Formats: sequence, structure tokens, C-alpha cells
Amino acid sequence: MPTPAETTVRVRTLVDQAIAAALESDWGRAADLNKQILDVSPEDVEARNRYGRALLEQGKLDDARAAYQEVLKAYPHDPIALRQVARIAALAEDRRQPDTTRSKTQTRLFIEDMGKTGILRLVNPAPLNVLARYSPGAEAELREQEGLLAVHARDGALLGFLEPKVGRRLIELIQGGNEYVVAIVTNDQQNPRVAIREVVQSPANVERISFPGSHRPVETKERAYIKGTFFRYGEEAGSDEEEDETAEEETVLAADGAAEEELPE
Repeated sequence: MPTPAETTVRVRTLVDQAIAAALESDWGRAADLNKQILDVSPEDVEARNRYGRALLEQGKLDDARAAYQEVLKAYPHDPIALRQVARIAALAEDRRQPDTTRSKTQTRLFIEDMGKTGILRLVNPAPLNVLARYSPGAEAELREQEGLLAVHARDGALLGFLEPKVGRRLIELIQGGNEYVVAIVTNDQQNPRVAIREVVQSPANVERISFPGSHRPVETKERAYIKGTFFRYGEEAGSDEEEDETAEEETVLAADGAAEEELPE
């Protein structure tokens, strides 16, 4: 029989492997690894939330709902479980399956280089039954539509638009040769947000910054960061107040269930 110390080491190894599997969008393996953690430590809420996310990504809505409901039995106000149960209900009501996240999340893509990354709110967002199909961390893309910059899911579904001022700036930069990658940060219809990262800067735009930081415009004044939770659970967790209180204690993105790192302005 393993000692407590050996069990702790094994669980930590499984956690690292489960997170890596999620970041690779290997949802079957992620579900299996989190189930192994739960077999050893059934009270592990983070593992159960990760397990729910992995099941949801595989379209196993009933099993995912059951996983989240187990979380809510112990923690009725757990924000991840509450939001995901609501998301599953929206999918079930619309008789839709979630769009499986297949991209391999390169987490550091969104936490380096001043002025190259922004967390932006969507305006005129899609209905809940559309947004519910996509998990945070899923790739999206930018498309110009009549002078506005729209954000579409990779399957073509319209998710919403960027604020006009930000959109016009990025349209000009894209027309000048810049390239960007986009990931969904939150699919909450009341506050849908995406992360946009400049990956190619055209020589024509060498003196233009994609996301000005020292004089941040109103539409981008919110804190620019991505919590590690959304890549693995499908949600950001905690309120702004909680984030402010814990920011100094947090480590880099994807280190553990509560990790976050501020993005440079």
C-alpha cells in the first residue's frame, strides 16, 4: 500500500499530465487522467471540474453534468460548475453538441511582449445557444464586415464584434500586413471576451502598436490577463475582487487550477 507521500507525488504527476492533455486537446486522455485522480482523491474539486470539462469536450453532456453536480453538492457556489451546468442546459435546450476544442493551446502566446496582446470585450454578441458551443481557449478568427471587425469561431459562426475604435485600428494593421491569433476567453453572453495576439508585424506597421499600453483606451481598460483555469475547466473563476486580492500570489498560466499571470500592457 502506497504511503501518503507516495500518493501525493502520484497525484501531482497525474495533475501535470491531465493539464498537459487538456492543453493538447487530448480530451479522452484528460478525462482518464482526471478520473484516476478522483479514484485516489474523490474530494478533489479541481480534478472534478477538469473531468467535467474533458467530458463536455467529448460531447458527453449527461456525464459532464453529473460531474459538475458532484462539485455543487460540496460547493454549491462553485463558479466553474455553476456556469458549466448553465452552459450544458443551453446546449441541451438547443439540442446541440459543443464544438470540440481541437487546437493545441500555446499558453505563453498570450503572456509575452508589451503591446502585442489584448483582452477585448465583444459587442453585439451571439445568442447564448451559439456562444455555449465554444469553450474558452478555443481558437477564433477575425473578419472585416462593413468597416467593423467581427470575431468568428473556426467553423464560421459569428461570435460578436470588437469595439469599433479597436476594430478599426486592427483592420488598418491587418491591411498593412499584420497577422493575429485569437482565442476565446469567456463565453458568458453578459461579458464575452477574446484574447488577440499579434504574431506577425509588417514592416509597414513597425512604428504602430497593436494594443497601446501607456495610454490604454477606454474599451481596453480592463486588466489584460488570462487565468489558467479557462484552458482546463472552460471558465475563468472568481470575481475581480478575488483576482485583485490574490494576484501577488499567483504563478504563471497553466501551473495549477488557480494560476494567472498579468499580460503586459
